[in-house]
Amino acid sequence: MIVDSHSHLFPPEWESSGRLPRDMFDVDGLLERQTEHGIDLSVISDPHIWYGERDLGDIADARHYNDFAAELVRSHPARIAALASVTPWRGQEHVAEAERAVRELGLSGLAVATSDRNAYLDDLPVEFWELVEGLDVPVFVHPGGTVLGQDRMDGYRLGELCGRPLDMTFTLSRLVLTGVLERHPGIRFLCAHAGGAICTIADRLDFGHELRDYAPLGPWGDVRLERPPSEHVRTLYLDTVTFGVGPLRLALDTVGADRIVFGTDGPPLPFPPGRHIGHVDELEIDDTVRTAILGGNARELFSL
Repeated sequence: MIVDSHSHLFPPEWESSGRLPRDMFDVDGLLERQTEHGIDLSVISDPHIWYGERDLGDIADARHYNDFAAELVRSHPARIAALASVTPWRGQEHVAEAERAVRELGLSGLAVATSDRNAYLDDLPVEFWELVEGLDVPVFVHPGGTVLGQDRMDGYRLGELCGRPLDMTFTLSRLVLTGVLERHPGIRFLCAHAGGAICTIADRLDFGHELRDYAPLGPWGDVRLERPPSEHVRTLYLDTVTFGVGPLRLALDTVGADRIVFGTDGPPLPFPPGRHIGHVDELEIDDTVRTAILGGNARELFSL
């Protein structure tokens, strides 16, 4: 069974109010893509990116999206699972919406952006993390539309190529170093795009933590972790959307085969799923590991 854990759809009625690819509103097109390329089930989410006037952090849009996602699952239970869209930086309404989306609508997890209005995951209220622990569902972290260094990202789609991995790396680093992962070890985070560069800098985080009391390098923060940062990095789940086997192999070496989850980022990306499966096959892993990455890990993570 192949599960695509990184796929996006928006409510069709939103199409006229933005400038996004047509296939992000095409449910039938997603189902046809699954059939054509041997995808058994897609886990869809809101990527927190909108080209237009709509603010996806608005609570009314979050509720509308979650109702849409729940109806998709009801209509296609064997083909589609869905994650709730929440922006918990915006207040208690979003925390309550996260609970409604899981407990009442039955969605399989929560999707949050890497940041919102220059606030990062460590800025989220503790009530949200406590709720996630109580709900016992995974959190899918995906870069939003505005990223670190946005003012220098205009040309050559640098926001897409560099900004989103940078925002992911920065927010995960803060999540680790500020102790959120240590205080909430039961939360399962699935990170889009293999966590940006978090695997590349995991040992560098250890170096900083080891020398935290070495004054010539500058000040450290208030939190003193009980374990090295890289140990917390190894608790993350990472998807396979790396666009090449090199970073995917690093992700596999960092977190292990039981924490790598297949994804295509399509829609909106037009690449065929076989291209992403090809990167998995280039790892030269045995059939048991391949089966886990392509579907088994996602089924367990999302309780599918």
